[in-house]
Amino acid sequence: MNICEEMEKRRTRLLGTCTISAFDGMVIVPHIELFRRVLAIGDIHGNLERLLSLFHRMDYCVEDDLLVFLGDYIDRGEYSAECLQYVMKLTEKSSHVIALTGNHEAMMLNYFENHSIRDPMDETHGWLHSGGIQTFESLSRVYWQDSALYHALLSFVLSLNHIAAVGTEYIFTHAGFYPKVPYAKQFDAMLWLREEFYHNYDGEKTVVVGHTPVQFFHKEQTRPIRLQNKIIDCDTGSFLPHGYISCVDVKSMKCWQSAD
Repeated sequence: MNICEEMEKRRTRLLGTCTISAFDGMVIVPHIELFRRVLAIGDIHGNLERLLSLFHRMDYCVEDDLLVFLGDYIDRGEYSAECLQYVMKLTEKSSHVIALTGNHEAMMLNYFENHSIRDPMDETHGWLHSGGIQTFESLSRVYWQDSALYHALLSFVLSLNHIAAVGTEYIFTHAGFYPKVPYAKQFDAMLWLREEFYHNYDGEKTVVVGHTPVQFFHKEQTRPIRLQNKIIDCDTGSFLPHGYISCVDVKSMKCWQSAD
């Protein structure tokens, strides 16, 4: 059974029983009509100031909106731990908030499998060359001030989901997926896919992703884009000098962005 068949089978089983269900990293929202808006937020990359300015502008309503974070909360920005904490608190306040994992969270977890925050940075590890230095430093500050919070943040990252199916129309994941491959065999694909997914996806459902800044497609682009094959890219280069963190209501394609 491929990933699309798995998601639809789970959705059918859940009809009339719950609003949101998560199991083994797959989130199912059976009924999209229960929500005023379905909001997707692209990559954050440790930029707390831009994240806070985005929420100031987007008129978020915890009771009426479904909110999906697309991953990459950390790295490159000096407030990576604070961004993680902000998202974690939102998930604790409402079951209508879905937090997905990104490739940068995966790199961080790989690092801490064999390293401690108490030790000097191992600068030979690839994570630190991908923006992880800033995350290590921000997590180190948290650890020495509040070790319980530090461990809560790591537990939160370990709990992040991989993919979410909302109604019969939308799929959310960080990077992409292979529609004909089983879910359990493509965790890395959901974190790392780029061109292959953009060129080859031909499914009926709209797929909402982050991972690749829209500037990759068009140098002057600063707003989320919808590709011809039903892919919406919400990563608007939050780590770039003139980038943004963006939120899109996928039902209307209305967009809100952080301050520059």
